[in-house]
Amino acid sequence: MADTACATLIIPAAVRESAIASLGAYFEPLNHVDRRVLGDDHVNPQRYLRNIEALDAAVALHGKRVLEIGAGYGVSLALMLKHFHADAVGVEPASAGFDASFKCALAVLDANGLDSSRVIDASGEALPFADQSFDIVYSNNVLEHTQRPEQVLREAMRVLRPGGTLYVEVPNYLSYYEGHYMIPQPPILWRGLLAGWVKWVYRRDAAFARTLRTEINPIWLKRTLRGIARTYPLQVRTLGEASFLERLARPFEFQTDAVRGAAHGAIRVIQSLNVGNWIGRLIVTLKGHYPIILIAIRR
Repeated sequence: MADTACATLIIPAAVRESAIASLGAYFEPLNHVDRRVLGDDHVNPQRYLRNIEALDAAVALHGKRVLEIGAGYGVSLALMLKHFHADAVGVEPASAGFDASFKCALAVLDANGLDSSRVIDASGEALPFADQSFDIVYSNNVLEHTQRPEQVLREAMRVLRPGGTLYVEVPNYLSYYEGHYMIPQPPILWRGLLAGWVKWVYRRDAAFARTLRTEINPIWLKRTLRGIARTYPLQVRTLGEASFLERLARPFEFQTDAVRGAAHGAIRVIQSLNVGNWIGRLIVTLKGHYPIILIAIRR
């Protein structure tokens, strides 16, 4: 499945060049990775396929009505439609941040013979769908970039049908690693800490760090979901602790070439010391596992 899906998914050259010129150029000075590597990673189907396979393993996609919050360049949406046969749509704001992503998502769906109207210009805070419209709501590394993450989660639960699944992957800011700058970080205990850490320790531009919702961590999520559950009853299945322990205990597979180059040495040291997964269990106890993988069921 993996080889076939990645080989047959068409990424137009213009989309790849757009990713290099926008995201790649922006993040190159922030994480010291070449813009072409960053741009290629961002539209690489293999990067998204692993995540969609994990989603499919958790809740079978075939025939399901799926919403992706933060469709980005449309690669994961195209995979869900073309290879997992989901009835999927995605929202991506056309006028916020890297606004080229919305047009590129349309181009990716068009290039693969898919209906480009399945990408909708909207934000996660105000989903343009009726209550109880979807079997699955999915989001990957988007929540930390939103203006109001609690409202995004509330909207996700609103549009889920009873028995539907919310599946969200998001960085944990009580963890040891910041994925956008690709640097080690201390647990973020207050909003300005990451910006100060980036500026004074790594001597990098901290403007982007100030935009990140660094309050997101397992403690914040549990508290937030308890509040949402008063309106939309839900059950939290996991925050990804078991997945983290499993990944740390076996040979590590990096999601992208950029991350592989930045984190390979640190991961090898941790794994060499992680006899019996004791480091992993300590990290989980301290709520520092990375990333958070939230799976919640609407009742």
